[in-house]
Amino acid sequence: MEIALVNGVRALPSSGQQGACQACGAPMIAKCGEQLTWHWAHKGRRRCDPWWENEGEWHRAWKKQFPEDYHEVVQHDSTGEKHIADVRLPSGLVVELQHSPMPPDEMRSREAFYDNMVWIVDAGPFLQNITIFDCLPDPSAPFVQDLTFLGPHPLWRTNPVIRNGFDSLMFKRRSEQTDEIYSGRQELSAYYPAFYKGHHLFLWMKAREVWYLTTKPTFLDFGAGRLGQLMRYGPDGWCIRLLAKEQLVADLFSGKNLSDL
Repeated sequence: MEIALVNGVRALPSSGQQGACQACGAPMIAKCGEQLTWHWAHKGRRRCDPWWENEGEWHRAWKKQFPEDYHEVVQHDSTGEKHIADVRLPSGLVVELQHSPMPPDEMRSREAFYDNMVWIVDAGPFLQNITIFDCLPDPSAPFVQDLTFLGPHPLWRTNPVIRNGFDSLMFKRRSEQTDEIYSGRQELSAYYPAFYKGHHLFLWMKAREVWYLTTKPTFLDFGAGRLGQLMRYGPDGWCIRLLAKEQLVADLFSGKNLSDL
C-alpha cells in the first residue's frame, strides 16, 4: 500500500517508519529498498482487503495523475463492509486500477460496492493480442443506427492498416434483412471527419473476457499515453475508442456523467 496512518495521519512510507492500516488498524511497516517501489506492508502475512493487488510502477504512475489526498481512500457500505479504493475523487467517482487477471465474480462485487466508478486496466500483459484497425463513425450518429459493420478477419493481424476516413468499411443494412454488402467508399466518405470521435474496429485474440462483462466504463491502457475505451457498438458489436491519457484524466476531473465517458 502507498498510504498508512502515522499517529492518525495519512502518510507515505519512509525508511524505518511504522504505522497502522487505514482499513483494519493493524500494524504496518515501511518497505523502502533501493530496487522496489516504496510501500507499506502489514506485519506478518495479513491481507485485510481481498481486492487489493500488489502495486508496481504502473499503479503509481497512474496515481500520480491525481493529488495524494485522493489515493487509497477507505470506502464503507451500509453493512459495514469496507475496501480501499485506488483513487476516489471529490465528486465521489472511484477509479479502480487493475493490472492482474480478475475473476468475473470479483469484478461484479466491486462494481456493486463502489457503483460510481470506472476501470483502468493495464493492457501491457496482453497488448500483443490486440490489433486496432480502421476508424468507425460515432455510434450515436443517426445514419449509423441502421448499419452493421463487418469486423476485420484474424488473418489481417499480420499486416494491419489503419486508414483515415470511412472508405474501407463494409456494412449491411439491418432494415433490408439481406446479405447485400455496401462499401464505405460509396456511402460514408462524406461523413468523415465530422462523425469520427475516436472509435475503431479491433481484434482481441485470447481476450480477457471479464472486461467484456463490465457495466462501468472500462479503459485499456496501451502505454505511451494512449488508451482505448472498450465499448459496445450497435446491438451486437464492440469497438475501441482511442483517447489520450491526459484527456481521460481531464474528463474524470470534469465531473462528467459516466454515460458521457
